[in-house]
Amino acid sequence: MKRIVLAVTALALAGGAALSWKAWRYRADAQRWHARWAALHSDPAGLARYRADNERLRREGPVARRVVFLGASITEALDLARLFPNEPLVNRGVGGQLIWQQWLRLEADALSLAPAAVVIKTCAINMLPDAPPLDETQRYYALMADAVRARGARVIWATAVPVSRGYDAADGAGRVTMQLTRFNQWVRDQAHAHDDLVLDYAAALADPQGYLPDALSDDGLHPNDAGKQRMADAIRRVVVDGFVHAPVH
Repeated sequence: MKRIVLAVTALALAGGAALSWKAWRYRADAQRWHARWAALHSDPAGLARYRADNERLRREGPVARRVVFLGASITEALDLARLFPNEPLVNRGVGGQLIWQQWLRLEADALSLAPAAVVIKTCAINMLPDAPPLDETQRYYALMADAVRARGARVIWATAVPVSRGYDAADGAGRVTMQLTRFNQWVRDQAHAHDDLVLDYAAALADPQGYLPDALSDDGLHPNDAGKQRMADAIRRVVVDGFVHAPVH
């Protein structure tokens, strides 16, 4: 009888712990989404994220061959200062942003810093089923490229990082990779047409079928350390060696 009582008590405690965990997760999720909602309505472009640092860089004055990386979460996660110490690379990635939000902060976060070049990159979330149409993403990309050229800076088009098979099936209805393949080829074609540079993350990360290998990501969307190293290798080849330290003609 005593064993039964102990077993029932243990089950009750376990059930209570599970309910408490679910309640905590619910509250945490609700708080996170409320914070995102509030931020979206008060600062839709995320201009507050780098405002102070932008002011600092402008006070310090222009830097020769400065390259600004404009992107979303994958760009934000790159520690450019650690990967490329003493190189004039500025990270302006903001996690969770769609391409229209990047367009809204192009002036403040990139062009106002008097860059020599701007890396334009967006994430695969722009290809999800509930995202804006692909041609709208392309239109914003092209608008940003035109704005960069108009300021006398070089455009560096970055291809979008692929997603894993599991992520595509679970979150993308099996359509994200197809969209990414079309988009990335369009990026390469645009760069070729305008004699711009291409930072081809997709070529550095994708398997032969166009997916992000599980070995290069922990969640199917964001590159892990091994994936980031491949991105860093591409950055060194195209941006650092191919632009920052390239002979000036």
